[in-house]
Amino acid sequence: MKIGIVVPLEMLGEITEFVKKEFPDLTAVPFPYRSIPEIPKILSGQQNKADAFLFLGETARRFAESAVRPSAEWLAIPRSASALLRILFRASSAGMAMRIATDCPREDFFRLAFQEIGIPPEQYEVMLLSARSYDEARLREEADRIEALWRSGKIDFCVTIFFNIRDLLLERHVPVYVLQPSFEDIRGGIERLILSHELRLSRNSQLAVIAVKTDIPEDRFPADSGYELAFAQLHVTKRIYQFARAIQAACIELAPAEYLLFTTRSLVESGTDQYRRLPLLDTVRRETPFTLSVGFGLGATAEEAKLHAQRAMAHAAASGGGRAFLIGSGIFSPVPMSRNDRQDQQTESRPYQEAFLSLAKRTGISLRVLARLHRAMTDTGRRRFTSAELADLAEITPRTMNRILQKLLDHGLARETGRQFTARTGRPSRILELLIRPEDN
Repeated sequence: MKIGIVVPLEMLGEITEFVKKEFPDLTAVPFPYRSIPEIPKILSGQQNKADAFLFLGETARRFAESAVRPSAEWLAIPRSASALLRILFRASSAGMAMRIATDCPREDFFRLAFQEIGIPPEQYEVMLLSARSYDEARLREEADRIEALWRSGKIDFCVTIFFNIRDLLLERHVPVYVLQPSFEDIRGGIERLILSHELRLSRNSQLAVIAVKTDIPEDRFPADSGYELAFAQLHVTKRIYQFARAIQAACIELAPAEYLLFTTRSLVESGTDQYRRLPLLDTVRRETPFTLSVGFGLGATAEEAKLHAQRAMAHAAASGGGRAFLIGSGIFSPVPMSRNDRQDQQTESRPYQEAFLSLAKRTGISLRVLARLHRAMTDTGRRRFTSAELADLAEITPRTMNRILQKLLDHGLARETGRQFTARTGRPSRILELLIRPEDN
């Protein structure tokens, strides 16, 4: 896979070296720029050189998109709360008060960060600079305004998302920090592009999303413990990124103490031993003063999987935290699963088992497979499928599905209605109508 790296020239070497080291199977195609207005010209007519493009920030991506239509996937690396927390720690260590001017449009981003380190609203002030369309003249005006605010004593330092403003302010000896993505943010962006690319190549892969939230009961900690809690949260972040790496997930930090991990169902099930193990919960509980609420979501689309994950996470939090749950189509279970939980998931609910019990005995087909075939009919509103479709829906191999279909045909629970050519095999595939009903006992 080839990924276009659209970043400022001064960061190109560092980022391409990082990609080469961490993703040796990828090819990084450089698209460096000195200023954002150069990007459209750099990308024009060049998108066929990469499968996807990674931008350093949302401003650069939006500016490019205003002049060049994407013909591949474009992803802007999100700036994480961890990067902002590191800036606040550096400024505090330098003895600066927390009066800040910023061109980052996310006021809530700052509010949550200060809340994370235990600084109350009356002890900080964030001045948001007006957001206008990007141009070089505006940057110079903005730098002039920031300098005037600093020299008049109204702010102590600036947090900017623009390298140009940083350079202008440093020339004038104004304290300034660039809010740029960390290497973990870059890793997460690349992993998300890889995952998206693989899913496009394999449409039959089911997506999995994991939503994670740090449980921070406010009544358990004294008001002056903000810095200790912030350091502990950074340790939690480290553990979550390690878990993401272990299951090859793209990790996105939504806000302080919340995360989304994007991967595939097979990778999640492999990394958790079919949901039998989730050491992340015990590790965080043992090493930090926090617990985690974790939601596993499965779905045919990213949005469906994300919705399921957030619902599962909310259920974990409502249950007291320190827990994990799994939600998918027809699936709801705690994680790690007990033996009974796994048996319940394999055979659906108890009434469902009883409804198919005599069919299973009569045909020699497991309750789990009969239930999944019936659910395939109810979920899709169809009764006619190819054997390959049924194998995917039942999550078994095509060879096993062909044996099961023969049993259904022998017992009058399916009938062949035709044949069609499929791209998968190049040979005609049987179309079968399923006649399975729980009441046919």
